[in-house]
Amino acid sequence: MNYHLITTALESTWPKEGTNVLFLGEWCKLHSKKDFWSNYNSITLPYHWDENGKLYKDYQSLKVVYEKLLIELTTHLNLIHGENQTVAYWRIIIGPWLGYFLHMLWDRYESLRIAFTNYPITSVTLVSIDEESLVPNDMNDFYRFFVSDLWNQNLYQNIISFSHSNKTIKKEESFVFPKKNLNGNKVSPKEVIKQFIYWIFGSNAKCDSYFLISDYLGIKYSFLLQLKLGQFPKRFMEEDIPEFETNQELRKKLAIDLGESSFEKIVSKLIPKQIPRSYIEGYKSLKDHPSVKRWPLQPKIIFTSNSHIGYDLFKIWMARKQQNGSQLILSQHGGHYGIGKFSFHEDHEVTTSNRYLTWGWKDRQHKNVTPSVCVKYGNQKKIKWDRDGDLLLVQNSMPRYSYWLYSSSQSSQVLAYLNDQFSFYRTLNSEIQVKSNVKLYPQDYGWEHERRWRESFPKIQILDRKSNMKQILKTTRLFISTYNATTFLESMSLDIPTLIFWNPRHWEIREDAKPYIDLLKEVGIFFETSLECANEVNHIWNDVETWWYDKKRQSSVTKFLNQYAKKSNDFITELSKSIEVSSFVSH
Repeated sequence: MNYHLITTALESTWPKEGTNVLFLGEWCKLHSKKDFWSNYNSITLPYHWDENGKLYKDYQSLKVVYEKLLIELTTHLNLIHGENQTVAYWRIIIGPWLGYFLHMLWDRYESLRIAFTNYPITSVTLVSIDEESLVPNDMNDFYRFFVSDLWNQNLYQNIISFSHSNKTIKKEESFVFPKKNLNGNKVSPKEVIKQFIYWIFGSNAKCDSYFLISDYLGIKYSFLLQLKLGQFPKRFMEEDIPEFETNQELRKKLAIDLGESSFEKIVSKLIPKQIPRSYIEGYKSLKDHPSVKRWPLQPKIIFTSNSHIGYDLFKIWMARKQQNGSQLILSQHGGHYGIGKFSFHEDHEVTTSNRYLTWGWKDRQHKNVTPSVCVKYGNQKKIKWDRDGDLLLVQNSMPRYSYWLYSSSQSSQVLAYLNDQFSFYRTLNSEIQVKSNVKLYPQDYGWEHERRWRESFPKIQILDRKSNMKQILKTTRLFISTYNATTFLESMSLDIPTLIFWNPRHWEIREDAKPYIDLLKEVGIFFETSLECANEVNHIWNDVETWWYDKKRQSSVTKFLNQYAKKSNDFITELSKSIEVSSFVSH
């Protein structure tokens, strides 16, 4: 049986109904369109990262390609911009985008390789796409692109044209990616006040020794920290950067040629097409942007928890200052770090920083990793929870098309994750189901979580995605965390009775973290299956307080939090000492 290949949910590329089709993945099949796509005689390609251990193995292989590309791009970007900068400099600026793009491209390439190798594919439809409209302006703009069907359709088409052009059918239909809406969002009065405060407290910083941005501390503790460091408090916010025009002649100078595998040849071809304009056309303008002229001229220390990935204006300034002797201190900005088996973000942050502050955990392999306090929860007091309150089931989601790699569910594995959630809820006693609330992830990514929940459980109580977590926790009797991220660190830090379950094949744990996870397993907080966790809920529901405040259980929680979400009675002093410590790793 021959097949027509469908690569995305872009229906313009689909053949007439009744055709034999191979869906490249579950991302093609939008749940609300089931009546449409079920009319095809179809099979769906098994996801390649469902193979046990393959995700980690691929990540390790991609690290080698990533380092080769950084060296290549350093040479070319220096020539294009008349610079003489190091790999370390360009790693700070382009490294996040390069890692993301490389991981995405490998996933698309690998799915296509497996499909064409193992199935008799005779046709695939290509459409005309204005590729210039798919060039992101900067890293933050890039986030709009990689979750979309059109951007991914273009990526698949480029790979197919490179390797399987004899199977393609050209369709006379053209697409342009919509421009960013620069004027559609009205600025609220509250936002105007916030911007004014940032403007007032972001002035006269040229002589400052410390520069803090996106520090996760909140304005009160950020100001207290700066006072402790001996500096008048400043407050800076991320600003939109100018829109740049694509210059194809300039991009032709980015003639990368890794020249080995088929995959590396495709990478070499696509990077000049896809690299954000802020690194090519806009680089020189951003170097001299008016905002950076208000920032310190020779800062001793630059500190951030969150601006080092997406904020290109800051990254260009930060890289130059580090090269001139400023110390870059990054702080962990979420859960998973130190617990998950691997993470591109963690690797990038540890590699680029002079000192990397964790929320308590150690890393014996990297001397610049320093255990500190949890900047997000280390200063928060416990809150009073409701002994007769509800159960809160906190949900995760992932983009339909995989993005940067870390030990987590990827792409279509979200459906397996959802099945686990449904099994958990279904196993709860009926009186607990009535008192259960589901908190969906802020982004849906086209999986239609709410629709799927309501189809399976019409009476399910689903909270507003924008509802305030702190307020919800005050009415919660039992908090259920279902993935390795920040949620359970927050709930346990605030003294909310917490249970955790996740699929250990998707959310793999590093060796150093296993003893601490085992502490939670031993006292019945952590489970590897939804059914075990649900049965524990049924068992403890009528007396959660006695269960939670058991001495052995509280001892295990304390040991775990001291490792992964450390608090301090003298939070500002401890954090300031971590920042000012004199032993730095030079770059």
